[in-house]
Amino acid sequence: MVVKEAVFTILMDVDPMIKTNIWVVFFLYSVYALISIPLFLMTSGGWIAVFFYLAFSGFFYIITTILMFFNATFRTKRRRTKVKINSDFLIKILGLQIFVILFNYDTCGETTCYHGFLPTLLEEMSFPILFAPPFVLVLFALLLYLGLLSLFLLDVS
Repeated sequence: MVVKEAVFTILMDVDPMIKTNIWVVFFLYSVYALISIPLFLMTSGGWIAVFFYLAFSGFFYIITTILMFFNATFRTKRRRTKVKINSDFLIKILGLQIFVILFNYDTCGETTCYHGFLPTLLEEMSFPILFAPPFVLVLFALLLYLGLLSLFLLDVS
């Protein structure tokens, strides 16, 4: 009976928090930001890439990286370098980013293409397209992703 309770306690005591150093978080976020911008650019093109991803997302990543650096410096001066990261929240953010990257829209001349990146790729390879979300949904997912990433960074700092 004691072994059963111990196993139950171990299985139910799952802590979704990752404890790490603020400088590790800063380094990983900097690498993440440097990888995210090219991923967005590779899956879009034309005026959508320039407006949404270079101007809006690029500006967002640059500002948040600078703020994260100042936060890490301030926390180091106060000797409070340990932070907790909510892994469940982080997985949701990454899932949203993957959705936005896979279904990112390109431009076809002056208008938006009919399909996003993945459906267009599947269509070119003659595979059936099972899901093609509208542009508004992908744009909403992008804004939601950036909002959740902001909340995550606020939570870490």
